[in-house]
Amino acid sequence: MRVLGVGHCTLDYIGVVDRLVEPDFNKEFEQFSTQGGGAAATAVVTLSRWGVETGFVGKVGSDIRGAEIARTLAEEGVDTSALVHQADGVSQMSMVLIESSTGKKSSYITRGTVTALRPDEVPLSVLDGVSILLCDCTHLEVELELMRAAKERGITVVLDASQMGADVREAVSHTDYLVASERFASQFAGVGELENLCATLLEKGPSTAIVTLGNEGSVAMSSADGKLVRQPAYEDVTVFDTAGAGEIFHAAIIYSIQQGWELKKTLRFANVAAALGCEGIGGRSSIPTVDESLARMG
Repeated sequence: MRVLGVGHCTLDYIGVVDRLVEPDFNKEFEQFSTQGGGAAATAVVTLSRWGVETGFVGKVGSDIRGAEIARTLAEEGVDTSALVHQADGVSQMSMVLIESSTGKKSSYITRGTVTALRPDEVPLSVLDGVSILLCDCTHLEVELELMRAAKERGITVVLDASQMGADVREAVSHTDYLVASERFASQFAGVGELENLCATLLEKGPSTAIVTLGNEGSVAMSSADGKLVRQPAYEDVTVFDTAGAGEIFHAAIIYSIQQGWELKKTLRFANVAAALGCEGIGGRSSIPTVDESLARMG
């Protein structure tokens, strides 16, 4: 089984201080970390650590930061042969300050000068040997081409949907597993009650709709039986930084698909894995193992 992630990759600079200070003040870090980031990128890194063969399609600049983003993927065993390096491009990055006493964060980002992926930069041959395609709506023009081709080849499509935008409706229509934030799902479906919400999402094309509810857990529905499955959030953790929780959740959904687990176990596993990922700094430093997550499920 091979998973191909398409979408956002970046470099995160993360500093921890005992308190956030006012402008013109200096403060020494309690901790500092540089990590790769990005929705689809961190999801495939998680899967790679869990023993899944993965590849990634995204875009970086030809600068030192772009090379570092590529390294953070390749060193995790992710195939980066389809990663596009834009000549003279300045790569994307984020800087995050975390107040250890309260968990409050200040985030600063730049998209650099890297443009969106173009179809001529990503041949459809990247789908060769792929079993599951994960898209995060960062490069929708390319993602839509790959999703259409994936459907023709019988490849399972998973969509990470968090923000409304142009062409998102078509993307949802080509999706097998839609994993959406509650806000996106409500805006997209136009209804708020969870059972009707999931049912309406299924009418748009997916065979399974999964909606994340933050600290209230997650819900899901499959077109196979139309029954709402609800799982509360896993709370037996000490939350330090929620960065990466969503990415780990998506990886857990994909891992569960590969294992053929029922929807209830899938949600439980995803909730637990995502929660455990909040115990460290940044999105990748505390990705749990499969065994750790399964053990916490009880």
